[in-house]
Amino acid sequence: MSPSKAGKAKILVVDDSKVMRKAIERVLKPEFDLVEADDGEDGWEALGKNPDVQVVISDVQMPILDGYGLICRIRAADEPRVSDVPIVVITGADDETTKERAYACGANDFIVKPIDSAQLLAALRGHTGSKRDEQTAASHVDPLTQIANRDNFLQSAQAVFAEIKKSGDMLSLVRLDIDTFEDLRTQHGDDVADQVLIWTSKLLLDKIRKQDVIGQLGRGQFAILTSSPGRVEAAVLCDRIRAAVSAGPFSQDKISIPVTLSIGLSTAGHDPAGSIEALVDLASQRVAVARSRGGNQLIAGDNDQAGAIEETIMEEPDIETALEILSGAKSGSFDPYAVDLALRVLPIIEYCNEQFGLEMDRDIAALRAKLVGVQ
Repeated sequence: MSPSKAGKAKILVVDDSKVMRKAIERVLKPEFDLVEADDGEDGWEALGKNPDVQVVISDVQMPILDGYGLICRIRAADEPRVSDVPIVVITGADDETTKERAYACGANDFIVKPIDSAQLLAALRGHTGSKRDEQTAASHVDPLTQIANRDNFLQSAQAVFAEIKKSGDMLSLVRLDIDTFEDLRTQHGDDVADQVLIWTSKLLLDKIRKQDVIGQLGRGQFAILTSSPGRVEAAVLCDRIRAAVSAGPFSQDKISIPVTLSIGLSTAGHDPAGSIEALVDLASQRVAVARSRGGNQLIAGDNDQAGAIEETIMEEPDIETALEILSGAKSGSFDPYAVDLALRVLPIIEYCNEQFGLEMDRDIAALRAKLVGVQ
């Protein structure tokens, strides 16, 4: 094991092409300390021998262990310094399938050969910059979005999972990816991309409950652990979030960017997943399916279940429709939306209270507080 050179972050470069490794070296050597490996297995060993590696650069197509296998092995590692290491994929494959699979495995960035030196340097500087990474490592909270990072989320989720297993309640894991986030960042730059992350995270925080656990697994990648009366209610939460984000667009100065989410849902007790890691993996697979189908949608089951739960989710009804369902004039159930509908009616009650001197201020305030508490 060799220590990083003074003032330089250590980067692990994994590529079976010596020519490509040399090309990367020419770009990075003036600014970074490099460790090289010629296949995924060699790269995995090098990562173990060099605990000060801050970023891994990996090709996809390699012998013995390919890039996908290396990424999955890194993300599944028990050691946080390994599982959380940023991964930049550099490949000659410029197709959506390769890109989607790389991100689904856990890649943070995707760069197509021939290498754009400025793009590669910008990615590495972003991942090794002390102003963000050191603060995140120290506090376990992303300083940009103020959401728990991957390690902190998994720790919190493990604790909740253990409690839920004892109680037998329903527990669902929601994975959410901003569609085409890397394209957005390439087109509009890091500053705008960061603002999109902040905007999206605020919407997520606004839609979840206090007892839900939320985390940021990567740039543009989020997860929510939620306990609910049933799987349909969890799916309704997913669709509320999806609708809120897609209702945008994100606007800043003269820029207007439509933002959508691909969402995957897995549920303990319903899906074959006996751990938080398994729930995350399954939900991530479903995110990849959602993205492959064009994004802006929820995938809550495998092919044999496709559409089964989605068909049970009705869109939030308006007040008139809800009243017709209550009276029996229409069939259906709006239970997942009942609290939201009640909160929408409260301003009318407040108006009547003021207009007619009903003196119900305390009652209305108490009702609002209770509704918000169970929202």
